[in-house]
Amino acid sequence: MSSHWFFLLAAIAVEIAATAALKSVVSAPWLVALLPLVLIGLSFALLSIALRVIPLAVAYAVWEGLGIVGIAVIGHLLFGEHLTPERILALAAILSGILLLERGVGEKPAQRAAGGSHEGRPA
Repeated sequence: MSSHWFFLLAAIAVEIAATAALKSVVSAPWLVALLPLVLIGLSFALLSIALRVIPLAVAYAVWEGLGIVGIAVIGHLLFGEHLTPERILALAAILSGILLLERGVGEKPAQRAAGGSHEGRPA
């Protein structure tokens, strides 16, 4: 795994912390309320490092998708928000989409064609 994936995972963790902090600082003094903004800025900075190697579509999907799943889990554990079966299914669908998208990373067109894909071939 390239170090850029670690930067992406760090960006996701910081984004989750920033989003959770938003709920916590609603009635906080304005200086404390700036914490989520600083964290989101840090998350974007880490994401930009990951984007040097990881394709944009993949990095953004992983960043947002794992962020959504992570904040749903944090919401459930820290704030008592309910995870209904429908919500769990939706989160599983997000994770499945990320895995499907990520599987295509690094494949060259020739590799896809060798794998049985008929795209680009005459019928």
